[in-house]
Amino acid sequence: MTDKILHLCRQTLQPGDRIVAAVSGGADSMCLAHALHQVATACGAKLFVAHVNHQLRGEAAEADARYVCAWAAKNGLPRLVIRGNVRREGGQSEENIARQQRYQALIQACQHFRANKLATAHHADDQVETFLLNLLRGSGGRGLQGIPRERPLDGETKLIRPLLAVTRAEIEAYCLDNQVLWRTDATNDSLSYQRNRIRLQLLPQLRAFNPGIDGVLLNTIENLHGDQVLLDGITREALTKLTITSPLPFAPQALSVQGLRKLDPALQNRVVLELLPEFAGVKHIKAVLALLDGQTGASVDLPEGGRAYRLHDGIAIGERPPSRQIPDTQVPIPGQRRIGNLFITAAASELPDSSIFWLPGETRQFIVGSRRPGDYFYLPGGGKKLKDYMIDRKIPRWLRDQYPVFRMGDEIFWVAGLARDQRFAQPGPGKKPVYIKLITTGGKSNEQIIGG
Repeated sequence: MTDKILHLCRQTLQPGDRIVAAVSGGADSMCLAHALHQVATACGAKLFVAHVNHQLRGEAAEADARYVCAWAAKNGLPRLVIRGNVRREGGQSEENIARQQRYQALIQACQHFRANKLATAHHADDQVETFLLNLLRGSGGRGLQGIPRERPLDGETKLIRPLLAVTRAEIEAYCLDNQVLWRTDATNDSLSYQRNRIRLQLLPQLRAFNPGIDGVLLNTIENLHGDQVLLDGITREALTKLTITSPLPFAPQALSVQGLRKLDPALQNRVVLELLPEFAGVKHIKAVLALLDGQTGASVDLPEGGRAYRLHDGIAIGERPPSRQIPDTQVPIPGQRRIGNLFITAAASELPDSSIFWLPGETRQFIVGSRRPGDYFYLPGGGKKLKDYMIDRKIPRWLRDQYPVFRMGDEIFWVAGLARDQRFAQPGPGKKPVYIKLITTGGKSNEQIIGG
């Protein structure tokens, strides 16, 4: 057993790698840390230990952290403990919130240690449980292909799972053979968590019908993964053709209604799923597709604070908008301001991913806020009231106050995500370039640069 696990770990490491091992203190992660330590030492890689304490289990969680730190110190490994605070929000389960926070914390650990790989201790039993969990949730093909062996995580960091082909029994045998002690989490036996109910109640019944059910499901997952590789390429091609610009600053991309209608239903489902939050299921795909027959301005809520919107010619998928108007806020040039989920940077010199405006040379600041009664600006075809322009663009009344309006005094020079005033779009006598970068934070991608 030791040889198998060490071999799998060798396949994932290269000389010079900097690897963060996510270590909870349980058998799975202690096996991973021990094996990676042997392999990293032999091949010239550098191993670091990260432990995330969600502070959900009081003294037991603190004891886990102490144990992991003591083991890392004994083996001469740099270690980092990150503490979290799980709070239910957006109708999500405690499990899902903790999982999201755990990965955010582990990304921080990778940045702290300048690591190029993050290793987690997911194993074959986890793979089977995840398949059943997603099946019960109503996931599509992507969810049913289970946990990937590796995937890009953040920037240059790759997430690797060396133990994915190893069973829990094999992991415990490795620990016993190598005198690796582990901590036991009492919540693993709690039936309040759906994953535990699958492991403790559903799987024993399935094994009674077929003692080899685990192998059957793992083969099914492998077959689905092969199909998914092909289907992903088809889906990406369709998504590229269907993507159009949305006028909504908090949902800047949309799918063409006309193009989406022409797709086969199976491909419709896959294209929509590409844009949905991670924990969305079949019911959410159906709700989004129902907007094809909805009126302009209709919307449906999605997990993780997301929402889909029916536009005149498309369906936009993004965040839920702020619930009130954007307060007028002065932004200096150069300078930065945060207004709710908006982060604005202004500069007099070139700024990456920014929009450029040509403002009067004496301009030292500008104002960002919601629209005002009587707002008027100039488009390529001439002057127009902002209200009339929004009506022409089929923007629902309840959305119109959510667009950031940039102005100097009473003169608009940009309605972010919609249009810019032509008087300030080109250089001219007495004008200077001002570079503005507008980012909305939150939602699935966590960060979205807004142009227009």
